[in-house]
Formats: sequence, structure tokens, C-alpha cells
Amino acid sequence: MKVVLCHVGIRNIGFNSFYNKFDLSFNNIDTYLVPNGICYLGAALRNSNHEVHYLDLRMMSGWDEVEDRLKEIKPQMVGCGFQTPNLEFAIKLCKIAKKLGMITIVGGPHVTSVPNDSLTYQEFDHIVAGEGEITLPIICDIYDKGEKPSRFYQGEFVSDISSLSLPYLSPIYENVVKLKKCGFIVTSRGCPGRCLFCQPVLKKIYGPKIKFRELDHVFKELDYYIINYGIRKFFFMDDMFTTNKKRVEEFTNRLKDGKYDIKYDINARVDFFDETLDIQLASSGCNLISFGFESGSNNKLKLLRKNTTRERNLEVGKLWKKQGKLLLANILVGIPGETESDIEQDYSFIEELQPDAFYFNWMVPYPGTEYYDMFIKNNELMSNDFALYEMNVIKKIGLIKGVDYDMIRKWEDKFENLRKKLSRKANISMIIKNPRGLVGKLMDVKLGVLFEQLGMKKSI
Repeated sequence: MKVVLCHVGIRNIGFNSFYNKFDLSFNNIDTYLVPNGICYLGAALRNSNHEVHYLDLRMMSGWDEVEDRLKEIKPQMVGCGFQTPNLEFAIKLCKIAKKLGMITIVGGPHVTSVPNDSLTYQEFDHIVAGEGEITLPIICDIYDKGEKPSRFYQGEFVSDISSLSLPYLSPIYENVVKLKKCGFIVTSRGCPGRCLFCQPVLKKIYGPKIKFRELDHVFKELDYYIINYGIRKFFFMDDMFTTNKKRVEEFTNRLKDGKYDIKYDINARVDFFDETLDIQLASSGCNLISFGFESGSNNKLKLLRKNTTRERNLEVGKLWKKQGKLLLANILVGIPGETESDIEQDYSFIEELQPDAFYFNWMVPYPGTEYYDMFIKNNELMSNDFALYEMNVIKKIGLIKGVDYDMIRKWEDKFENLRKKLSRKANISMIIKNPRGLVGKLMDVKLGVLFEQLGMKKSI
């Protein structure tokens, strides 16, 4: 069976956004991130002798080009996985595919969290909740036998993710890797956190326990990037990289013993970080850690069920900064029960910590989270229209009763001024410490514009 898998995550960046939107401190990762989930599904389909092609809306000029590409490829099936903010793009993609006589199939966090809602859309022929590497090839096999699969499937959990083949990049994402000079690897699935704004969605997708790839399997992929593409920069895309301290120590020791000489970025939580990990990560090439601090207010941290404190957040952040590495801080606003004093403490936290960059995120009560269920039960949501469940929409119109959105908008301007101040400081520091690094970032910007002007994005 010939299958097209499509990346539809363009809510905040739009069409023609691939490698095209930058700031000098931290370029927009959504514009070049390789969609690892699609690549795992592609590998699983190829292992079952199905033909796989990828489409990426970031690389398309609009829906007309999407339709033209589908006509050119002529797949029997078109599929995508998506989060709630990208529901409308999944619907539009499948509508075009069905008009062309193609079978449609969807999965991902939104489908997994609210399958009954997803079943109401006639554009979706088949729906797979949870993991799809085992189930999707089975559905395609059923079609190849001339039979009709069910409309809804609860995807079979992958008990051993080391048993999966390495992600299939295809020429499209091979070129992304070459252009960005970065490899994108996932070494685990799941997160031990119990945050109200996130869980239990991950548990619904991946199962109740965190799943780790065997390190031999991880290093096989690492070596693949290095040998085939000469890559020395990596982003380990795990939701939480430092869950298992012993495993991280073994991983970093293997990097050092093997003289890998790579740079890599990770995501981490404060309650799964200590001085030993700090030293191990820094000495093995870890260049940036994105910490989900979420707040500098102890009141908010309790509301969010973060299992940390302002004091501990500062301690861990400063510990990493002493290594001379990059620190990315995440702040979350729009929390029920949040006061202006809490926002003031968030601001003073960033001021004191002085991260290299930070994200000012507006909380979205995504379907499947405890927050969402809580708000539904208490009638605290102003709308059930999933088109509104997106950060940039919420900050304009609001969604949760009792949240003072006007107050937060006022503070967002102050945070933006602070961001500019920190960015200037980071760039001055880079000029002093590593002038070539700043030149490289400037070249990234110019290369992105150059590729667009040359029309090369369409050929990627």
C-alpha cells in the first residue's frame, strides 16, 4: 500500500515557514524540528512492505500545493497525527485527500484524548488512539487483503521501544538534518511528572510506565547520524531526559569513553536533577537544558503540582549556569488561582536567574489533561470549540473562567522587554566568548532567506 504521512503542525508558523523564522538568541524550533513520530511510523510501514512518502505543511506554499503533491504521489492512504491546535489542518488535509479518493487515517494526542469527538469528523476514515507503530501496518495489511478495517482502533502499546526500527527520515528529513546540521533523537517515551496541565495525556499515549530505549539502540542511531551525515549536534527530544539518573550517567560515560565530541540539548525537570548529573551532562557535551520551571511563585507551583519550589528552581538553574552552558526557562501563566503577586514573582525569578532565553507560555487546558476534566466538571470553560484551544488565541480572548487575562497581558509586555534585555546580554556575551558562534547564527538567518529566494524549500 502506498501511504503519505503528513506533518500538519503549522498553527503558529503557517505555510512556507520551514527554516524561515528566526531570532538571534534561539531560532524557532518549530520551523525545522524533524517530526520523530512520523518517522517511526514510516519505518514501521516500510518494514511491512508498504511504500511511504512524507508531506510537510511547513514546506508547502498552501493547500493548492498540498493537493498537487497528493495528485502527483497518488497514495492510497493519507495520514497525520496532531495536537488539538492543529485539528483544523488535519481536517482540511483529510478533506482534500477524500476528494481525491484516498483513505484517511489520523492519530496523535488529540485523537487519543478525545476519540469520541474525533469520530464525529467524517473526514477521518480511521482513527488510532495511542501508539501506532504496531497498529498502522496492520490496518494497511487489511486493506491489501481487500478487506475493510474498523473505523476506530486503540493502538497496541509498544512494550519494548528498542525493538522498533530506527526512524525513516526519507529524502525530505535527511535534507533537514543536513541543512540544520543537527540530529533529532528520542531515547524514551513518557514523563514521571504529574502536572495538571499535561498529564495524564502522555500515559494515555504511551502507557502507564516510562519506556526507555536500550542505550545500544540509542548509540546505533547516534552513530548513524555521525557516519552518514557528519552530524555533531543533537537534540534529544525526550519529554524528560533525566528521569533515570543511573541511565544518564551510563549514557554520558559512554559519550566520554567513546570520545564522541558532540554537543546536545535536552529537556529536564528540577526534581530529577542534582549536582552529579550537572557535572556529567556538562562534561559530556550537553550544551543546553530546557527546564520546565513554570513559575517563581511557590503558590503557583503548588497549584500546578510541580513538586518543586522557587528556591529549588533557582538553585538548579544557577547550578547549570555555572557550567557556562545555555539555560532555557519555561514560565506558564493563565493558571486558575494565579494572582498578580504570583506573576510578579515569576518576573523576579527570571530577573534573578538570568537565563539565556525563556518562554512565556499561556496555559491551554488541552483535552485529556486533569485541568481540562476539572474545568469541564466545574463548568469553568467559556467554550468547547477546539479551534480556540491554542496559546495565541487564548491570550487574546481567554478561555478559563476566573483567570485575569487582562492582568497577564499587561505583564506580558514587561516580560517581553526583559526578554530583549536578556537577548542583548546573551549576544554581547557570545561576541566576547565566541564571535564565530554569532556569525554562525547570522549565517543561519541568511541561509534561510537564501534557500527561500532560490526556491529550494519546495525541493526538500
